[in-house]
Amino acid sequence: MTSKPKVYQNYRFDELIAFSQQNPHRSRTLKPMEVTCSRKNGGGLREEKEKEVSVWGWKGYTMLDVEPSGILSMVVCMEDPHAYALSTPSIRSQLVIDVCTRLQQRTEELKNGPLMRKRKRIYEILGALYNGSTILEEKDYVDMFLALEVFQEAYFVRLHRAIQEVVEGTGSESTTETHTLTFSSSPLLWRKDRPIWLVDAHGRWMAIPTDTVQPMAEGLGNWLRQVEEKGWKVEWPEVEGTKTDIVEQLTTLGIWEEGDKKRTKDVLAVRLGREKTLRIFSSSSSSSSSSV
Repeated sequence: MTSKPKVYQNYRFDELIAFSQQNPHRSRTLKPMEVTCSRKNGGGLREEKEKEVSVWGWKGYTMLDVEPSGILSMVVCMEDPHAYALSTPSIRSQLVIDVCTRLQQRTEELKNGPLMRKRKRIYEILGALYNGSTILEEKDYVDMFLALEVFQEAYFVRLHRAIQEVVEGTGSESTTETHTLTFSSSPLLWRKDRPIWLVDAHGRWMAIPTDTVQPMAEGLGNWLRQVEEKGWKVEWPEVEGTKTDIVEQLTTLGIWEEGDKKRTKDVLAVRLGREKTLRIFSSSSSSSSSSV
């Protein structure tokens, strides 16, 4: 014998509401679920993989490794670092999918900026990041972080870390670690009302505040000076203009020296960009202090 096929009936929305009113348990509610973090295991933002950025002289920030690794996870973490730290791997994976789709849909927003002719490429890069591509070039990351300035209304200081093996004269080998800082765009054009994030150059980790600390822009100037003194390389923005204009600005700022006459325009343009950048972040710190 064959069973009769099931017959389904469609109901209007108001009929469904009427049915629900007949449910004797309709007034019952679930108890709220409480999420707690284990202090013993360092829950929340104190997971095993986190390292204190204070070892670089910047206290109050934690270096959080994002997992799955990459820029898309970094964006998810930016939007709510605490929720990201508490979320499960499956939830993070779903959030990464959502972010990738959302950002791809927003690539048309780049039509009025420097990435106007690279909208399709940004779309493709997002897809490559989602698929875990490891063949992206540095220029792709540069374009991606520039696009994130539009998507996230934020700016980024990217840290490039490299391990080099050095063979000494005795034949023994040693390793040295180099650090290079780059900006997602010229900080001379950054708006003061937007946040700044210190991140890995490829989005594998990001520095997030552990407590109520000063915004990153307020301490960035002093921190850049400190790490430069430690031997870090900072790729400062170049100021455009003729050599005469650049010399006049250096003189006005009081940092022109007699020996600078022998320097090329490019060298002086970077020097001026460095000075202006440090003064911008120093003024951010001063204005905040005066408003307290």
